Amino acid sequence: MRRVPLLGAFVVVADSAVLALALAGAWRMWLWWRPVLEQIVQVRLSELLLVNAWMPPGLLLIAAWVLALRQQGFYDPGRMSTVVKSLSALTRATLWVLVLVVTYQFFAPQRTTSRFLIVGFLGAGWLSVATWRWLMLRLQAWRPLPQSLENVAIVGLGEEARHLAEELQRSGHPTWNLVGFVAPDRGALDVAVPHEQVLGRVSMLRDIVNHHKVETLVLALRNVQRDEALVVVTRAAAMGLRVLQVPFTWGLVSPRLDLAELGELQLIDVGRLSYPSAGETFKRAFDLLAVTVGGLLLSPMLLLTALAVRLDSPGPVIFSAPRVGRGGRVFPFYKFRSMVVGADDQKDDLRDDNEADGPLFKIREDPRVTRVGRFIRKFSLDEFPQFWNVVRGEMNLVGPRPLPVQDLEGIEDNPEIAYWFELRHQVPPGITGLWQVMGRSDLGFEEMVRLDIHYVQNWSPWLDLKILLATLPAVLRGRGAR
Repeated sequence: MRRVPLLGAFVVVADSAVLALALAGAWRMWLWWRPVLEQIVQVRLSELLLVNAWMPPGLLLIAAWVLALRQQGFYDPGRMSTVVKSLSALTRATLWVLVLVVTYQFFAPQRTTSRFLIVGFLGAGWLSVATWRWLMLRLQAWRPLPQSLENVAIVGLGEEARHLAEELQRSGHPTWNLVGFVAPDRGALDVAVPHEQVLGRVSMLRDIVNHHKVETLVLALRNVQRDEALVVVTRAAAMGLRVLQVPFTWGLVSPRLDLAELGELQLIDVGRLSYPSAGETFKRAFDLLAVTVGGLLLSPMLLLTALAVRLDSPGPVIFSAPRVGRGGRVFPFYKFRSMVVGADDQKDDLRDDNEADGPLFKIREDPRVTRVGRFIRKFSLDEFPQFWNVVRGEMNLVGPRPLPVQDLEGIEDNPEIAYWFELRHQVPPGITGLWQVMGRSDLGFEEMVRLDIHYVQNWSPWLDLKILLATLPAVLRGRGAR
């Protein structure tokens, strides 16, 4: 279940404030332990927030802590329904921050750092956030907090599926919305649910999820085929869905089963069977830190770019368009608007001028691009709003470039292209990648796919670092930008 956006933002801000108070408490304990400091150097709390000689910058540590908590699912009420789960996620996030501090201390120049202050802040932060989360859970038990609706689809058409739907109706928690039922691809169909609520078969899962905005799948098949259940779980994991299973369904068995709640029902959470590797976890943590720090440093330039776009032509500053992400899931892709309003409606009239091969659409002198748009496209300034896509988990800093939905229409007619794009979508898309640093639009469609597949098959943190270091000169040269 997801909290309503304003409430989720309040919780994040509250956690940041609690960590700031923990820093203040650690600072006072430090001065009490070393009272001579107040007489010699007059260390102030405000000096600990930015670059200082006593510890890593406090603001960076607080931001890193909140991002680590988010990565550990601390802000997902469906996963953090008990104090034990919350403390476990908090401890893992604290260990991530400790690793960050140790790394910072290793590479930082010689300085008079205080281990007592750092350890005191980590300890006070853990205790403060733990106490605050315990109070929140007690408050929620006494008076449930508002939740946003979660779209649920049930896999199965039999009596078990109908019974599950009825139990959900009686659960008394209006936090979910049953969008319909998904039929298995094989086996006899014992239909006990309304025909008009059948959304399609498992083979159509990608289209069903995108069309109905499904967020959770519930397997309600007593005799589910094991390989078909694995297909559902694999596709759902690629699209970021939560997969639950009615306890009587034993198509998937694992010692790592976890329980989850849907309304008042206790179900088995099989989506947790696929954990990200240590490398993927590191990549995600690095991306969140990078976009947070980068967004703060680049904020003046972002504001100037937004102002220039607004003054140059009428229309919104931010342009959003559907793009295809990991597992084929469609997400809103954000950019600074570089074209006139209604540019997509003019696309069909310009098909004859398309200079790209394959399903891509590129025109060197596109008449739809505005004056400011040509400049921000040349130096890739229009891409910075995708930092928000990274924060939302829809993109990475480095990865295959997400393509427009309309550019991928009909690729199933070519099995070879469809196969390559299936591989390409096994990882989240990225703001930059091999295609961007090797020449962008100067490269053809087949070369783009080849580079993306090479990246997917040979990914490593070092490859990401090389691409990021090569991105800046490629952007400054403006090579291949259209």
